[in-house]
Amino acid sequence: MSSLQRQNGQPQARAPFNHSTADLILRASDDVAFYVRTGILAESSPVFYDMFALSTKVSVAADPSEAKAASDTTPSSPASSPTVLEVPENSDTLDALLRICYPIPNPTFHESNALKPVLAAAHKYQMEIVLATLGTRLTEFAQDMPLRVYAIAIRYDMDTLARSAACLFLRHHWDPAGGRFAELDDISGSAYHCLLAYRRKCADTLANMCSGLGWLPDSRWTFMQCDDCKREPLTPSFQLGDSDVKKKPVNWFWQYYQRIAIRLQDTPCEEALDDVLLVTQPVRVAVNCGTCRSTSFEHMLRFVLEMKREVNRRVSEVSESELQV
Repeated sequence: MSSLQRQNGQPQARAPFNHSTADLILRASDDVAFYVRTGILAESSPVFYDMFALSTKVSVAADPSEAKAASDTTPSSPASSPTVLEVPENSDTLDALLRICYPIPNPTFHESNALKPVLAAAHKYQMEIVLATLGTRLTEFAQDMPLRVYAIAIRYDMDTLARSAACLFLRHHWDPAGGRFAELDDISGSAYHCLLAYRRKCADTLANMCSGLGWLPDSRWTFMQCDDCKREPLTPSFQLGDSDVKKKPVNWFWQYYQRIAIRLQDTPCEEALDDVLLVTQPVRVAVNCGTCRSTSFEHMLRFVLEMKREVNRRVSEVSESELQV
């Protein structure tokens, strides 16, 4: 920790944890003294509240359930001296933890590794406000590292965050043979299996969707109605919506639909449909047809919107029934 002050030869934390009017000193594992107010800690943590009820100098074990009274071998302090509470967290972790508890700006975390020891301390001391604040930051990290955040959330019983990270995991390509994350060592095999089973279920339901077009409302789609565009003999016929009539899609659409089906297996979520090139490629072919030229782009945009709704609906159903955290 930078810019430490010293008092009586002891390193002292930065403001506002260096005020002599405090009624408690938290001494970090690296011997830095934090001058704090018991009222704020008691309101932030039921663990600290119970400790203060003992009204004695204690040494806090790594597990607060193992907290025990410590014999004071130092000379008696004046009655007005703050109580000293030794904690196992280092000064960096303690500083960040306290700044979230106090009515001052929260610390900034630029990477998940810097946040994890603070999260561990907040979980140990049952600091709900700190857990909520860190959970918000982890949700942001989950955009780019959902698997790591999922593991962190599982370890610290953050169910809402775990579900959010699991959903974000669908947006990313996943290679089973890819690199491991240290966070995975902190969760059970069943929790990891649950995540992978959820992803597999999402991919399976979207594969089932792409096996037909029954989910698509019946309409005069140009890729189903055009008589001028080529259709391959082996292209299957589909019923749309409530229609009893089976029709074959034109080649340029059928090839697009097959590419989309493959993309949804790799990333089983609606974001897989956001690639503009996936739409423009079939449209470039469609404009060569006098019938499709004027409507193909509009119809493809409408199709993508309809498909996104269906993907969202099916994945949401999997989320509710399969993702148990």
